[in-house]
Amino acid sequence: MLQTFSKYAGIIQAVLGAAGTASPNIAATLGAAGGGSIFNLISGAVLGYLGFKGNESQQRTGAIGVGGLNAVVGILSALGVHNLGITPDGTIGTIINLAVGAWGLYAGLKKKPAA
Repeated sequence: MLQTFSKYAGIIQAVLGAAGTASPNIAATLGAAGGGSIFNLISGAVLGYLGFKGNESQQRTGAIGVGGLNAVVGILSALGVHNLGITPDGTIGTIINLAVGAWGLYAGLKKKPAA
């Protein structure tokens, strides 16, 4: 699950970040301010790299870090805090951040099954 999260969440965030950076219309649809698109682009690239090239410890750290940041951004957005420049104004962006945050924290904090 950890490697799956790192690969797919990384790809999703990188694509969303690139699309949001390239097109203000997409960024507006996702509710991502300029900082949000850059955050998605960088965190997606890091997660994707860890998913394909990183070891389990690096993937766990990346999942907890990026998942935690996404969760905080999603919660702040859900509470209506939009003046930080990183929280999305739109419902779609909030849902994406909450989903990636929950998935990342779950994947990173889940105990390994006993051998």
